[in-house]
Formats: sequence, C-alpha cells, structure tokens
Amino acid sequence: MVMKILCYGDSNTWGYVPNINGYSKDAVMKQYDSQHCWWHPLMQSHEVFINGLCGRCVAHENKWLQNRNASKTILNDLKNYDNLDLIIVQLGTNDCKSEYANTAFEITQNLNNLLKVIRTQTNAQILVISPAVIKEDNKITQKYYVGAQEKSIKLDELYKTMAQNNGFGYVSGINLEVGEDGEHLTIKGHEELSGSVFAFVKSLEAKLSKG
Repeated sequence: MVMKILCYGDSNTWGYVPNINGYSKDAVMKQYDSQHCWWHPLMQSHEVFINGLCGRCVAHENKWLQNRNASKTILNDLKNYDNLDLIIVQLGTNDCKSEYANTAFEITQNLNNLLKVIRTQTNAQILVISPAVIKEDNKITQKYYVGAQEKSIKLDELYKTMAQNNGFGYVSGINLEVGEDGEHLTIKGHEELSGSVFAFVKSLEAKLSKG
C-alpha cells in the first residue's frame, strides 16, 4: 500500500548538519543529502512530503526568521497537501530555548493543542517524535538552551503520555546521537530514528491494508 506521508518539523526534519557556529552572523547552514535524512527510506515505498523549517517552534515566533510558529501557520501549511494518510510531527527542540521560558509540561500542552488543530483538518494518522536530548556542553547550548537538557529528557516522558492519551503514534528521540552543537542529529542519529519510524510506518501500512 502506497501512503501519502507528511513529515512536518524543524531543522532536524530539514536535515541540518550540526554546526558549532550555527548561531553566528556569518554561519552557513548545511543540509545533509536526502539519503542521510531519517525520512529517506520512506520515499522508496510511499509518497512523502517534507516540510521542515530551521527554527520552527510549536508555539513561538523566531527573532530572525518568519513563519516559524507552527501553531499560527499550521492551517495554511496543511492546505498544500491533500488526502494524507500519515503526518509525522517532529517539534519541540526549539521550544526548549531559554528565551521562551517554557516548562516541558507547557511545551507538551502546546503540542497537544497543535495536534488537535491538525485533527480538525485531516483524518490522517499522526506520529509524534520526541526531541533528542539537548546536550548542554558547548557554547551554543550554554547560551541559548540553559536548562534544556533536563527539559528535553522530561519531554520524552510527557510526549509519550500525551500520544497514548490521544491515540497518536509515538517514537522516542531521547537516545538519538546529536552533533557538536548539542541539538542537531548526526548521520548516525538520523539512521537510528529512521529505523524506528520505518517500523511504525510498516505496522501502520499493514493495519490500513486490512481496512
């Protein structure tokens, strides 16, 4: 069965290559080749759409980039896709930034509200991916992500409970490998996530095929 799948998320969906100078004015954003991104294997069997934006939050604006508040853009974003079977949502890392001062509980509540809006627009199944643990051991995370390591660990637990309570699929990102900037997945991290997502999709594919 060929499914229509939307992968909706942030820079880890986009395929951002970890960069310790990523927040400097002269930073050059580099993107992994698609073959190294976690969603690539899905493209071998399904119709897959990628909508990942660097800096995208569940429920916050970005100082430097426009249209990064998913809670405000989601209705317009979904207009670009018809008859989706599955929406994979990978959000929450940027919401852990210290400037937003959200607790893990608040981030989860904001995501829950976002997913409720999505459900009003489509009958697609929803798969939630929790963020990888943010490593507070470098100049980026020490400046922009104070307290985010503990917060991201808590998010894994809260996302799982939220997904279970609402009938969403769930894949944990907590143990995925991140690179030198402490927030973006390495190629190994993408491979690890890919296996978990692919297993979920295969299971869903079998379920939908049975009607």
